[in-house]
Formats: sequence, C-alpha cells, structure tokens
Amino acid sequence: MTTVYPSMVLSPIHDSTRKTGLSLEGVSRPEPLEGVVSAVVATVTARRAPRDVATTRRGRAEMALARHAPSLADLIVLRTVAARVAAGAFAKAPLAEGLRRRHGRDNK
Repeated sequence: MTTVYPSMVLSPIHDSTRKTGLSLEGVSRPEPLEGVVSAVVATVTARRAPRDVATTRRGRAEMALARHAPSLADLIVLRTVAARVAAGAFAKAPLAEGLRRRHGRDNK
C-alpha cells in the first residue's frame, strides 16, 4: 500500500473553499500537477512499492519532520495558522469563527 502526499494541487476542487474564505493559500504551497502525476507513475511502476511518497523535495522534508519530530511539526503548523488568522485570512469565513475566537480575532 502506497500513499502519495502532494501538498496542494491547484484545481477546481479548491474553488469552493476559496469562495467561503477557507483557502489553503499561504498554508500549503501549490505543486505542479505534472510533478504529482510523475510521482504517481514512478510509484506504480517501482519494483518495490514505497509506503509513503511526497511529490517534492520540500514535501519529503516535511514528511520526515512530521515523522521524526512531531512536536516541532505541530508547533510550525500552529504558528503558521496563527499567522494566517492574524493576517485576516479567515476573517470572512463563518466556519472559522471558533478558530478566530481561539486566536483572539473574533469579528463580532
């Protein structure tokens, strides 16, 4: 069993989250579709199937960090989300009300 982990691929699937103010932009870096397809093809044609596959060098580093230093990875994610909330990234998203409140950014 192999799992391929692209960070984010720009596609219409993200249109609805962008419209609701919950975009991943600024949290995840978009990866080119060609790179993701190449990773999938390399995985399915590998002599021995790898367990987890990141689609970029950065993705491999992030996966290693999460596996070997989960507390540090958690801290990085928390700081990234806090910075996005402080910058107003989720200000117009009703679904993010609790997130904004926890970060002292309630719009009410």
